[in-house]
Amino acid sequence: MSGASQRAVVTGGRRSSWLLPTRRLAFVLLASVGLAVWGGFAPGPRLVLFAIDGALALAVVVDALFALGPRVELDRQVAGIFSVGRPNLVTLHVRSRTWRRLTAIVADDPLDGCVATGNPVSIGIAPGGSTTVRYELVPSHRGPRALGGVTIRYPSPLGLVARQDRVLLPSTVDVYPDVHAARALELLRRQGRDGARTGSLRVRGGDTEFERLRPYQRGDEVRHVDWRASARRDDLTVRQFQTESNQNIVFALDVGRGMRGETHGETRGLDALTALDHALNAALLTADVALRGGDRAGLLVFDDAPRSFVAPAMGRSAGRRLTRAVYALEAGFAATDYRSAVTYFRSQVRARSLLVLFTNLLDRRSASELAASVRGLMPQHVPLCVLMRDTEVEAMAVRPASGAEGLYVRAAAAETLAWRDSLIRGLRRSGALVLDTKPNELTPELVRTYLEVKTRRLL
Repeated sequence: MSGASQRAVVTGGRRSSWLLPTRRLAFVLLASVGLAVWGGFAPGPRLVLFAIDGALALAVVVDALFALGPRVELDRQVAGIFSVGRPNLVTLHVRSRTWRRLTAIVADDPLDGCVATGNPVSIGIAPGGSTTVRYELVPSHRGPRALGGVTIRYPSPLGLVARQDRVLLPSTVDVYPDVHAARALELLRRQGRDGARTGSLRVRGGDTEFERLRPYQRGDEVRHVDWRASARRDDLTVRQFQTESNQNIVFALDVGRGMRGETHGETRGLDALTALDHALNAALLTADVALRGGDRAGLLVFDDAPRSFVAPAMGRSAGRRLTRAVYALEAGFAATDYRSAVTYFRSQVRARSLLVLFTNLLDRRSASELAASVRGLMPQHVPLCVLMRDTEVEAMAVRPASGAEGLYVRAAAAETLAWRDSLIRGLRRSGALVLDTKPNELTPELVRTYLEVKTRRLL
């Protein structure tokens, strides 16, 4: 959806260097002090001890002189776009300019809001050779991130001192929602594995325009079976019809305080992803499916007032426009106003549209306001309310209780879940579509729901 990200190679940069004592030098100094103490009790070998101390001091000076001047060159290769919650590759190239083999430690500056795997790392470089260091960054927050410098430390020829060079390699990467999902979807299509995880990605239409004959699959309607073709092929065959295209799907993203809730990802050590992150990942992949199917995709961002709007459009450029519009979004602390958002949407979009509204409900007042606003959209538009289940509350409701406090917690969790179920039933009775799912299952479930809407010709 976003296309292949550009890889930038950053070289040069301002260099700063230090000479640092090593453990070997500490052992040498400790031995020298021991000899000096021993010499204080045995005055005979003082001249020998002075000679040894002088030789050690000369060795340190000569070793430090050999360590002067840079011995390595560094550059960094990194993609211009990272995906939140996904491992993103960073490549460091290290080249030696010395006649001896180097054993070095390479460390890239830590990146805010990211978990690094494989950084820092120890490497060996052949005389005059080069090596490549690869490590992964897993961002937990979207938005622009600035990469700083790379530090390398390697010992002098005698190992008494170590030279530490820090080279500034400034570059900026943009952390987007999960852009890899759309690429994985395209790969599945090319491999003919449309059914993987997201279900069948081919949108089958109703009974209007014939497209082709194909073998029967489980779930096909019996009335679509072509008995004559089945007899000729000696295999059950069904008629497939084209679905309508050129229809609107608009993603309404709530960025109020209800979307700040976090769920922990599968990557160990990674900060939790917010409800908004899960919503963005699902919205962008579903938009990609819609755009590839010939529909138009748009965007509305709101909290206590409409914040931004992208009119529904077709083509790959529309997908890139959606991605750029949302990659730096963050949920705030404002209370969500569904009425103003729906009113603004109706003023901007006249054609019948599927409005996919991502939100989380915190109290009964906001729930009743959402229900009233959704009813106001029908019958002109088709509203789909996307709600994410709180897995922690669900776990509390079934967790064995220990003591009176545990019973109170379990009862409160059960009451919350019951209230939420009654809200969902009320929304469905009013005619709205509701998708209620776990955050980590949201993306495939939303794609399936969109395809079902198209199949049932609800638009």
